[in-house]
Amino acid sequence: MHPMDITATMIILGLAGAWLLQLLLSYFQLRRFYGRVSQFRKTGNIVSIGVAGSTWKRRQYAILVVDPKTEIIHQSEQLSGWTVLASLKPVHGLEGMTIKDLLNDETPLPKHISGKLALALRDAAKHILEFQARRKEEEIEKSISFTETAST
Repeated sequence: MHPMDITATMIILGLAGAWLLQLLLSYFQLRRFYGRVSQFRKTGNIVSIGVAGSTWKRRQYAILVVDPKTEIIHQSEQLSGWTVLASLKPVHGLEGMTIKDLLNDETPLPKHISGKLALALRDAAKHILEFQARRKEEEIEKSISFTETAST
């Protein structure tokens, strides 16, 4: 083998190793993230994940934990960072606010919440409202079909 072949082989092996390491670290980051989401879901509240940003720019993820009856936010966390070592961090100042307040552009948010984080939080809030609308439609359909079967 020529020295040039050895160098090229080492570069390719190094890149492949770095890619595999990145995949492994991404896997553990996903496990931590969804483990935390699972903890929130065990409380009986509605949990939603919102995203802001694009594939080419840094993404921001937000988790909202909302009471299903009152639509009041109990907890919120964010995941933001450039590496697979980024972890969830609490977002303070939203506790006690309703989903509709969060979605209202005129409602002031705490100053430490960036524009991108606000978009991610609002995305999560929209998912919750869509979920609740689907749930109501399903309940109406069930009651209609139950009424039809009971009358026949």
